[in-house]
Amino acid sequence: MLNLFNRAAVFTSVGAVGLMVLTACGGVGGNDDTDKGGGKDEVASLNSPSAGGTSTSTSASAGPDAGRPQIRLDSTNEEVNRMYEAWQACLKEHGAAEKYKRKPNDPAVLACKGKQPLDPPELDPAKNPDYADDVREMVKCMKGHGIKALVYEGSWALETGNEMNRPHYDEYELQCQVKAFGEDE
Repeated sequence: MLNLFNRAAVFTSVGAVGLMVLTACGGVGGNDDTDKGGGKDEVASLNSPSAGGTSTSTSASAGPDAGRPQIRLDSTNEEVNRMYEAWQACLKEHGAAEKYKRKPNDPAVLACKGKQPLDPPELDPAKNPDYADDVREMVKCMKGHGIKALVYEGSWALETGNEMNRPHYDEYELQCQVKAFGEDE
């Protein structure tokens, strides 16, 4: 079975474990921090919410996500890391268990829900009617930079996690993400 990692989960894991195969997945646009196993023939799915600012909404009537930090398509890895570090710090302050064992109704998870970053809406197939075309454009752009990417299960993925070690990977991923998901044609 293929691993699908949430990029945000990887950013969080990198701080604790070091460099590891990344991404944003479980499903694009999700904030699932679970690791679903791994193997040598697996594809690292890259749901790249490489993001930027922490634009937040202050309207209480805006819904359950109001006030949460919003990752943007052009957010840098450092910006995304800061958002997730703030959320992780909150969880730790509230006594959360190790991240892969958290349950959605865990009191710490509930207490820190307002600090959990939101992925860019452009990376959510339910909110982006051009998502499939954007995924194909993302793969094309990454391949144009010599990065072995492919369309996999409705999202984009790397052929191997080693692709992330290529020079300028983060820069190319961010450029391609903005180009593929951010530009209207």
